[in-house]
Order: sequence, then structure tokens, then C-alpha cells
Amino acid sequence: MRIPPTTRETRLTAEAHLRAVVHPLRPDIPAGAITIETDERGLWSAQIFGVEQSLQSPGESLYQEVMDRLSHWHPIYEHDEIAALLTTLKIIAPKAGLAIPPGSLKLIELPAGVLVLTLNDVPVVASEDPLHLLSQAVVSLRAAQDSAR
Repeated sequence: MRIPPTTRETRLTAEAHLRAVVHPLRPDIPAGAITIETDERGLWSAQIFGVEQSLQSPGESLYQEVMDRLSHWHPIYEHDEIAALLTTLKIIAPKAGLAIPPGSLKLIELPAGVLVLTLNDVPVVASEDPLHLLSQAVVSLRAAQDSAR
């Protein structure tokens, strides 16, 4: 029997279950970054920071695909490469007129080499291309800073 994807309570329950599945595999991902969206066909999209990890009919197959994807995933980027990208952004930011509080930026790698830059655990930009990520990060952070003024 198919669970109606339009039922908010059902989707919230599914998100809670998905968060419980993801946390042991990736404790670095904040619970609020794990969501389930419904598409126009009634399929559920399991997302981490808005990046789709699985698109399935509601049910266990959704959780299983996300678990398989995360448990068989191996990072493309080394820890020092991630640190170098963050350092580069921290060097560029002041020259672009951005004020970034210390410790507020994180760069998280998801399956398929997708890098997600977060500011206080809120996604700023996601990309498979590190250079694109850096340039978009400056644009997005500047827009956010300007709108906050």
C-alpha cells in the first residue's frame, strides 16, 4: 500500500527516520540538513543540504538507497584539500568585502563528489567543481550579507 506523500505528518515521520539512518553513517551532517521533498509525480526525494540522494516511492527502498549510497561512499577529496579550499575562501572573502565569523564555515563532501559549503550549518552553495563552488560562494555570501543590511 502506498503512503500518501502529501500527508505532512507522514513526511515528517519519514524525515525523522531518514535522519536516524543517516546519523550513524555521517555524524558530521546536521539533522536539519536531511529532508524529504515530494515531486509532482508523488515520488519522495531524500535530500542532504538540498542535494538529492534518492528518488523513490515512499517506503523502505528510499532509506535503503540512501544507506547504501552513504555506506559505500568514499571521499574524493582528502582532508587537507578540503582545508585548502576553506583557507582559500577565507583569504578571498575579506578582499571581496565579506565578513565571515571564525568557525562558521564548513565544507562537507557528499556522494558523487558534491561539495556543500555551509555557513552556521545553513547551505550556501553546492557544486561538484571546487572552483565553481568558491566563485559561487563569494557571490552567494555577498548577496546574503547585502540583504542583511
